[in-house]
Amino acid sequence: MSYVKGITEVAVRNVSLVLIVFNYFSQKETSVGMQALFELMNATPRPFGIFGDAYTNVNEPLAMASKYWHLLHLSYAETDAKFATADAQEMYPTFFRIVPGDQNLNNARGRFISRFHWKKVGTIKQSDDPKYALPHEWLTILLEHKYRVNVNYTAGITHTELESIEHGLLELKKRNLRIFIGDFSETLATRVMCEVYWQQMYGKNYVWILPGYQNDLWWKQVNGTNCSIQALKAAIDGHFAIKFAQYSPQLSQRIIGDKTVRDVKQELESACGNRHCGNNQFIGYAYDGVWALAIAINTASLKYRNHYGVRFRPTNDENSWKAMHKLLFEALDQTLFQGGTVKFKDNDRLGIVEILRWCNGSYVNIGYYNSLSNILTPERMLYGWKAPLDSNKEIEERVYVDHLLFIVSSLVALTGIAVAIIFLSINIRFRNYRFIKMSSPNLNNLIIAGSICTYASIILLGIDTRFMSYECFVSICYIKTWVLCLGFTLAFGSMFSKTWRVHSIFTNICMNKKAIKDYKLFLIVGCFVLLDVLTLLLWAFISPYSVAVDKLDSYVLEDKLIKVKPQVERCYSGDSFMFQAILLVSKGLLMILGCFLAWETRHVNVPALNDSKYIGLSVYIVVVVSTLGISLAFILQDRINQAYGLTSFFIFVTTTATLCLVFVPKKSQQVQNLLNGMEKPERSIENSISGLLNSRLPETIV
Repeated sequence: MSYVKGITEVAVRNVSLVLIVFNYFSQKETSVGMQALFELMNATPRPFGIFGDAYTNVNEPLAMASKYWHLLHLSYAETDAKFATADAQEMYPTFFRIVPGDQNLNNARGRFISRFHWKKVGTIKQSDDPKYALPHEWLTILLEHKYRVNVNYTAGITHTELESIEHGLLELKKRNLRIFIGDFSETLATRVMCEVYWQQMYGKNYVWILPGYQNDLWWKQVNGTNCSIQALKAAIDGHFAIKFAQYSPQLSQRIIGDKTVRDVKQELESACGNRHCGNNQFIGYAYDGVWALAIAINTASLKYRNHYGVRFRPTNDENSWKAMHKLLFEALDQTLFQGGTVKFKDNDRLGIVEILRWCNGSYVNIGYYNSLSNILTPERMLYGWKAPLDSNKEIEERVYVDHLLFIVSSLVALTGIAVAIIFLSINIRFRNYRFIKMSSPNLNNLIIAGSICTYASIILLGIDTRFMSYECFVSICYIKTWVLCLGFTLAFGSMFSKTWRVHSIFTNICMNKKAIKDYKLFLIVGCFVLLDVLTLLLWAFISPYSVAVDKLDSYVLEDKLIKVKPQVERCYSGDSFMFQAILLVSKGLLMILGCFLAWETRHVNVPALNDSKYIGLSVYIVVVVSTLGISLAFILQDRINQAYGLTSFFIFVTTTATLCLVFVPKKSQQVQNLLNGMEKPERSIENSISGLLNSRLPETIV
C-alpha cells in the first residue's frame, strides 16, 4: 500500500513532533516483514513502535515477536478476528489496531436489529474462512444473550461445497424466517444472492444484512453463477451493509490538530496523488494511528521524566526500555482524542460503524453506530420504508363491537328512551282525561316501562370486557337477558291484558256492565312476569352463565405475513338453548293469544278503548322483524358488528313501532279533542267505561 507513506507524512506534519519513520515495504510477505523487524531492532536509535502492516500474514508473526522487544505494534488496516479472541491478549499483548474490530460491527448489527424489534433471525456464515466464521460465532452469542434475539438457524457454506448454499437457504426458508445476516466473502456473496433470487427470498418482506465490502461493485462478479446482473440487482435491492466508517460523519467538527474533519479528508485525498486511494477505507485510520502513537509517546515521555527525573533516551539500558514500554502501553491503551473518536478497549478501537442501504443501484447512508456510546444515530432512517416482520406471525385477536357502532346504537337507544319518557309524561299528565283514561293509562305505563327496558338492552348488548372485568361481565350476561325478557313481557303482557278486558266486556253480557278493574289486569301481567322470573331463576341455578371465548375462522394480513385468529367473547350457558326455547315459546303463545283477542274484538267500535287493530299490527311487525332478526343474527353470529348492528336495529324498530302504534293515535286524538273542547277530566276509569257501556252497548254487541 504505497499511499501509506503520503498519509503518514501528512499526519507527522500535523502532529508537529519529530518522529523517525523507517519506510519498509513488506510486499505482503511474512519473511520480508520479519526481516524488517530484525533490522529495526538493530537500528540506532531503537524505535518505540511499529506502524503497520496491512496484511494478516505479516502482522501475526510481527505481533507475536514484538512483545519480546517491548515494542508497540499498531496496525492501521488489520481486521482479522484472530486478534480479538480470548487468548489474543496473551499471544499479541503489544498489538493494537486502529481499525474498529468485529465486535464493533456485531454490536452495530445487534442495535440495528433491535431498532426494528426483530426477535427471530437466520444467519449464513462462510465456514472455511476464520475471518468470517469466527466473528459470526461471536455475533450469534451476542444476539442471543445481549439482544435477546433468537438465531433460529445458521447455515454454513464453503467455496468447495457450493451446493451447501442451496441447502442452507432452503432450510432458512422452511423455518419461515424473513431477516437474514450474512458473513461471507465477495466471491460467495454473488453466489448466495443468486440463489436467493431463485428461491424468491428477496423483496419487501425480506431483509438481508451483509458485510460492507470495500468494492461497491461486488455484485457485478456474476461469473460462475447462473444469474444475470439484472437478477443480482433484483435480489440485492434494499439490502443493508454494515462497515466501519471511513471518516467521522460530522465533517464540520474540529478535531485534534485544530482542523475540521473535512479539512483533513481533503488533505489526505490530496496526499494520495495519483495513487487513487480516495475510496480506500483505511486512509483516515492511518492518519488517526499516527496521531495515537504520537500522543502516546509524548504522554509516556512526560511521565517517564516526571517519575525518574531524566529524559528517556532510546539508547538507555534494558530496564529503562521496560519502564518506558509499560508507560507507553498504558498511554496508548488510555488514549482518548477526537479524530474520529479514538479509544481502545482490549487493544481494539472503539470506533464508528456506518450503516448503508442499497437503493436504486448504489449504497445510501442511513445511519451510524458509535461503539463508544453504544448509540445508533439515524441520518435518514428509512423514510417511507416499512420494516417487515421477522417471520410469519400468528396472533390471537379479540373481536369487539366497533366503538363507533356502539356509540351510535347507544345514542339511538337513548333517543328511544327519551321518546318513551315523553309518552310517559303525557300519559301521566292527561291520565284523568276521558280518552286517555279509557285506554288504561296504568297499563300504558307498563308498556312504556317495557319499551324502556328493551331500548336499554341495546346498550347492554354492546358492553364487553373492554369496559369491565370478566366477573362483572358475567353479571352483564344476566342483566341483559333479564332486561330484554322482562321488557318484552311487560309491553306485550300489558297489551294482552288491555285486549282481554275489551274482549271480556263486549263478549260477556252477564258482567252487568261492570268494568274490570286495573288490579286484575296487573295480576295477569304479574303472572306473565312471574313465569319469566321463575324460568330465569331456574336457568341461573341449573346452568349459570360464564364467559366463553369462541375461535372464528382465521384470515391473513399484510401479504400473508400475519395470520389473525379472531376470538369472540360470549355469554355461555350449557343449557341455554333449552331455556331460550322455553322463553321463546312462552312469548310466542303470548303474542298468539294477543292476536286472537285482537281479532275477536276487531268489530268493537270504541277507539278510546279498543286497540285491537294497532295491537294486531304491532304483533305482526314484531313477529316478522323478530323472525328475520333472529335468523340473521344466528347466521351472522361470527360477524359481531353485523350481528350487533342488526339486532340493535330490529329491537329499535319493533319497540318504536309498538310505542307509536299504541300511543300516537291516542295522543293525536287527545290533542284534537282538547282543541275542540270535547275533553274534561274524569274521576275514575270505571265511570268512563260504565258510561260508555250505558250509551253504546246496544250498538256494539250485535
